[in-house]
Amino acid sequence: MPRLLSFHSASLQREIIEEYINECDCVLFCGGEDLHPRFYRKEPERGIRKINLLRDEIEIEAMKLSYEQNKRVLAICRGIQVMNVAFGGTLKQDIDKEGYISHFQDMDGRFGYHTVEIKGKILKEIFKHEEILVNSFHHQAIETVAQGFLVEATAKDGVIEAISRHDRDFFVGVQWHPELMWKQDALQFELFKEFVKECAE
Repeated sequence: MPRLLSFHSASLQREIIEEYINECDCVLFCGGEDLHPRFYRKEPERGIRKINLLRDEIEIEAMKLSYEQNKRVLAICRGIQVMNVAFGGTLKQDIDKEGYISHFQDMDGRFGYHTVEIKGKILKEIFKHEEILVNSFHHQAIETVAQGFLVEATAKDGVIEAISRHDRDFFVGVQWHPELMWKQDALQFELFKEFVKECAE
């Protein structure tokens, strides 16, 4: 069985983050609160929501360590934002006020809400489609993509929905929630299978 670490709380002490990452084959970064904009050199804007500073600090450090140790990483929703910010990217603090399509669905998260266009090699190989349907529960999004990352998918309004690094075995972030969809959507299950593939061998 692969050793999988999921970061979803701020209960860890800074000095043991590296020890935890060392023990893992795969690291999953989950959804959650907004990142404090100080981590991407901006002031808080109207529309920003709940922030957990300790969690921000832990997950940014854990993301960097996961990259350094070439761990297989899947970052979901907030996770993709942590991934981008950890390496110098910035975020749009509230896309709800900027006239984009709806990115927060009032329906069962097991089912897709809007389409995304698959642009990058990694997700094209996984999904084998140019366009897929995803769920959506976010009000923030990537603004400036961190150096070294490639855009893997975008929504029809241009919002970045997935990024990756190609200098690691698997280092992928998605803005949607595949963990809610995989039982109903075989494509989302393929994403998880690829994430843990080498860990399980």
